[in-house]
Amino acid sequence: MALTTIQRIYAHAGLQSFVEASGGLFVVGFLIKQGLSPSLALTSFALVLLSRFALRAAVLPVAYAYGLRTVLLLGVGIRAVSFLMLPLVSGLGPMLVAYIVISGLGSVLYWTGYHAYVSSAGDNDAMGKQVSIQQATTATVGIVAPVAGGFLLSWAGTVAGFAVIAAIQLLAGLPLIGAANPEIPREGRADPNIVRNGRRIYFAEGLQSGCSVVVWNLALFVTLGQSFESFGGAMALAGFGAAAGSLLIGRLIDRGRGTHSLALAYGFGAAVLMIKAMAWSSPLPALLATALGAMATPMLATAMLSPLYAMAQRSKCTLRFNMATEGGWDLGCSTAAIVAALILTGGFGYSLPILLGLLGVATIALGLTRWYCGESSVPA
Repeated sequence: MALTTIQRIYAHAGLQSFVEASGGLFVVGFLIKQGLSPSLALTSFALVLLSRFALRAAVLPVAYAYGLRTVLLLGVGIRAVSFLMLPLVSGLGPMLVAYIVISGLGSVLYWTGYHAYVSSAGDNDAMGKQVSIQQATTATVGIVAPVAGGFLLSWAGTVAGFAVIAAIQLLAGLPLIGAANPEIPREGRADPNIVRNGRRIYFAEGLQSGCSVVVWNLALFVTLGQSFESFGGAMALAGFGAAAGSLLIGRLIDRGRGTHSLALAYGFGAAVLMIKAMAWSSPLPALLATALGAMATPMLATAMLSPLYAMAQRSKCTLRFNMATEGGWDLGCSTAAIVAALILTGGFGYSLPILLGLLGVATIALGLTRWYCGESSVPA
């Protein structure tokens, strides 16, 4: 029996999450190993995000000519190249600049294409369940992948390790070959009111993710002695917590209890941020905070992405919606990284940049609450 498009997306999500958890998690730490200070590593990460913002206009012509699935697959291929380039980076220099540009291009093609593709393929009445299945898949893979990534980079070496990760990145495209390839009409426009709402939420999510994930992972990497193996083990331990948090939220959304899911996910997310701000400097408290954060991550993602995918469908053009809104995520996350870099350069610790994420949490919760209240007022 042929796989449906959403089943192909599930298979792709499993392989892609392995890439993110075995390779993507280690990028900022690897740059520190290559001689960059934590501030410069965060700034380099911010430049990757800003290059995505600048390159996003390249997505639409490719989608016009070759379809939405092709955008996604092209992003997969270019991201594989960026992993191969990473071991060649040795501090500040031309190779770091080349990596930033190539990584940004692959990332913008991939993530814009991915979210638009899932939006177009998803069933709005079961969106919460479908997103939560993807998050549960990601969380389950996250138990094994960080250990594999830490082992590869420590024992096989960074060249061989990132080459294996690049190969898995290419394999992640295989489930999508033969899947539907939605065409993007040349004439069309996403609803500007829905776009504005989505852009604000994405900016806040980028800010929250930058503080609670990017800055936190860097703080954890430093606290654990800059060891790939220890960091990978911590992330694997956290994967057990993440696997427990995702399906509940999706079920609440599909049962019409979206505001309940927001209160649970973002209340828990805010509490975790405050715990992380206090726990980052000691290994054991940091590990416990990591486990709590991993439990919150799929809950936050499911609570946010389900209504955002619904907004994309309602906007009349999923690709244009995601092109217009995901730039907000890039700006929010790069803002978090740059502010954190400045704070660290000033001699302060990680507590303040982690707590900055509370602004993002509050903004997302408010924006999504307004969305759900608006949805409930629409006649059936």
